[in-house]
Formats: sequence, structure tokens, C-alpha cells
Amino acid sequence: MKRRMISMLLTAGMLTSVLAGCGDGTDKKTDDSKDTASASTSSADGNEETDYPVIRVPYSIVFDSFDADAVEDALNEIMREKAGAEIELVGIEFANWSTQLNLMLTGGENSLDLFSSFWYTSVNNLASNGQAMPLDDLLESDGQGILELYDGLEDYLKCGEINGQIYGIPCIYAWSSENLYLCRTEDAEAANIDWSTVNDLDSATDAMIALKEANPDKYFIPGSTDPYWIPKNIDYFGDTNFLGVLTDPTNSTTVENYYESDYFKNFVEHVKVWKENDIFSPDPLSNNQPTLMSMNLGIADGTLGYSWDAESSIPSTGVQNGMDVVGSAITEPLATTGDVTTYMWHISPFCKNPEAAMRVLNVLFTDPEAAQIAANGIEGLEYELDENGQMKYPEGKTMADIGWPAASMAYWPNVTLCKTWNYESEDIYQQMKEKNKNAEKSLALGFQFDSSKVADQMTACANVVSQYYMPIMYGEVDIDSSLEEFNKQLYAAGLQDIIDEKQAQLDAWLAEK
Repeated sequence: MKRRMISMLLTAGMLTSVLAGCGDGTDKKTDDSKDTASASTSSADGNEETDYPVIRVPYSIVFDSFDADAVEDALNEIMREKAGAEIELVGIEFANWSTQLNLMLTGGENSLDLFSSFWYTSVNNLASNGQAMPLDDLLESDGQGILELYDGLEDYLKCGEINGQIYGIPCIYAWSSENLYLCRTEDAEAANIDWSTVNDLDSATDAMIALKEANPDKYFIPGSTDPYWIPKNIDYFGDTNFLGVLTDPTNSTTVENYYESDYFKNFVEHVKVWKENDIFSPDPLSNNQPTLMSMNLGIADGTLGYSWDAESSIPSTGVQNGMDVVGSAITEPLATTGDVTTYMWHISPFCKNPEAAMRVLNVLFTDPEAAQIAANGIEGLEYELDENGQMKYPEGKTMADIGWPAASMAYWPNVTLCKTWNYESEDIYQQMKEKNKNAEKSLALGFQFDSSKVADQMTACANVVSQYYMPIMYGEVDIDSSLEEFNKQLYAAGLQDIIDEKQAQLDAWLAEK
């Protein structure tokens, strides 16, 4: 199967799909292939053919994925035997991920069958928009292995429930997050940063100022339309517009306006300091690169971010991206529904064979060989094994040079079945389990907000957020006066209705627990 790399070009106001390697924009099927949802495969002696349903699965392209065909072929060797199906890997450029997923989850020839909602939208929105199907019956019939994995962990599986039905299955990974700050090691050494003292926004701000003073020609937060800050010590119910949140989620279930909260007011005081000290890279609203890509491109030399565990992930991030970086956690780990549902897998309602899609998903969740290939590619191409049996990049290569996004980590269903990388602890997956066990949990863990009653208000408020939020986050406007007007416009757009509805639903959910 040919891989499909999809990019979007806006030319003279027209939207065009460009399919690399497919000159007329369509897959080249043989004359015998009448059904685009199935493929014929010859047996070893060439005398028989078996029709397998083909399940289209997307992956994100950041660097050239020239080994995608080999990965697809290797996965299909497993899928034909264990799922009675084949997959077609559909590459989508990261910058166009949301746009393309939206187009490919509306039916038609290019529809996806099985997909991750990472960096797209919430499971609630997928259910409300008719872009994901209920999975309960499919789990019982074709996903028993997944149910066994979640035996005793039902609270986490229920994070994918909407109105009593499961619409998404969380990846097996760490289910809590903490915010962090990292920068290039050479800059930190020039500034003599003691990372043992950097543990909150105040101390991180002090570190950024010291970094800037020691490296005056560099910037330490990337200016980009890709958010540099997702607050992981609050519960925002998976809504990155933050339209009604819990700012003290381990102690209080009172939903409040994030943009009027003491939490946000404190945050923008830091923004003022960062702006005054030239911490942000220039022209922040003209750059759409992810934060780490901005570091790779030299736009900035540091960034805020989040991870399941800063101590483990910062060195890993450096190796994966060919950078020498240091840093530390600046919030405590917290498990929320939003964190659990960050990495989820779903089946499209336009899938012609959902049973086959669930069988493929079951294999990706339970089969170590399939999990390894999906997450890390092919041994000898994307990685080699060292004397300890851990993976390492081939000599002279980084993630940018290999032909498959190896070390994709939580994107794929169950990375804990995979081999570990040589820059990770050999027991990293046990550490994840311990983190899950010991992390603080939001009082609203498992709650999913149904926005249908306030859909118009959600849309109107999202439009207000798109107008005001980013300029405030970079200090491109007067923060105090803009924040006041921002809140005024939010309430005019119906924010109080959203907060009241979230509170009512949360209270009802808590009462039923």
C-alpha cells in the first residue's frame, strides 16, 4: 500500500489536497480492486487470494517518513494473522493535522477508519459532532484484550465515556502531567542555573531572566501560535479554551472563570515580566511551529511545556531532537480526565468494517511486536539495539534523519509493550505505573462535560478566545485593559451559561458516584 502524505495549500482561496507520490491525488488501485475498503493478498504458494478489510490509520508527519511503506508492510504481516485485516498508514503533516482530520472524518473516499484524537479535539466534541462511534459493543466482541488491560483501571477507561457510552480508549501510558521548563545546556551553564531551585513559575522566571542576561541575543520562550503553556495543575475538563475550570482540583469542585481567577492573574504577571525582559522570541503571532520545533530551528533556546515526568522526559526530549537540554518540573503531577484523554483512539462512524477496526486496535494495544513497530519503526532502519537490548538511533542520526517517527511514545495505543531507549531508565514503564499510583487526582477525574446545551455559547466564547488570548499571552497588548475587555466579551458571549452548565453537570456526576 502506498503511504499518503497530505498537505494543505491555500491558493487563490482554494483548498487543495496534495498527495505525495500519487500524481492525480488518488491511490492507484489494481483493476481487481473494486472495493477501496478491502485488499487482496496472495498466499505463499500464489494459488489463493484472501480479501482483507483495509483500515485507514493516520500518523503525524514532522520529518520525512520515507520508511512508512516498510512499517506498513511489517504491521500488515501481523494484522493479517491476528486481526484478519490490513492497515493503510495515512501521513498527515503536523501543521495541518486538525484541518485534515476534520476533513477526513466527514465521510467520503478519503475517510479515516481508526484514529488518534491527539492535537485534534476532545472525545466529547467527537461524539457531539458525529466523528466517533460508540465502542462498548465492539469492545465486548472484538476488543477483549483491551478490556483485560483495563481490569481494575475502569475509572481511567470511563474517561472516554459520553452519556454512558465509550467513544474513545485512552492509550496505556502515564495518566498524570506536570509542567516543566527546559533550555539548552550551554545557555544554562553560561547562566549558572541551579535546577534544584527551579520548581515553580517564580523560580522559572528567575531562571529565564538569568538565561537572558547571560545570553542576551537568545530567547527563552518561543513565540508561536502553538501554545507554550497548558496549565497542568488545574482541571480544565479537556477544553483548551479554558471556559470554566477547577483551579484547585484536589480540594474544590467549584467551576470558575479561568480568566478572572487568581491563577490566571498570577500567570499574566509573569507574562509581563517575560515581555519586559525580552524572553519571548520576536513576532510570536507569525510563527506556527510547535515549541520544540522552534527550538530546533533556533527561534528560541528554551520553552515551557509539560510531561508525565520532567526528570525522565527532558533528557529524552534532548536525544530525540538532537539537542543537549536541561530543566526541571515546575508543578506537581496531577491526573485529570483531560490528561487521560489527551492520547485516545477512536473508530470513525464512517468506517465500513468497525469490527475489523476494533480487531486492529486490539492488536495495537496487546501485541508487543505490533506495538514496537508502530511506535518505533523497523530495527536497522529507525533504531539499533545496544548491549543491554535498549534502542538507540543509528550512528549519526536523530529523529529528524530516520524514516519513521520513532519514539512517538504515547501517540500509539500501548507504548509500555515496547523496548526502551538507551537514554531512558530500563524500568521506565514501571516508573509510569508508580506515577499513576501516586499522582494527585482531580476530584473530577472521569467527568466529561456535555456541551450540547451550550453549544452556541461555546462557539461564541471560542471566537472571543481566538481574538484576545494569544496577544495577552505574549504581552502584545496592554494586558490589564485587554484582560478586562476579554472577560467582558466572554460574558457577553455566554460564558456564565457555560460555567453554570458545567457546575450543574459536575454536581450531578459527583452525586451519582
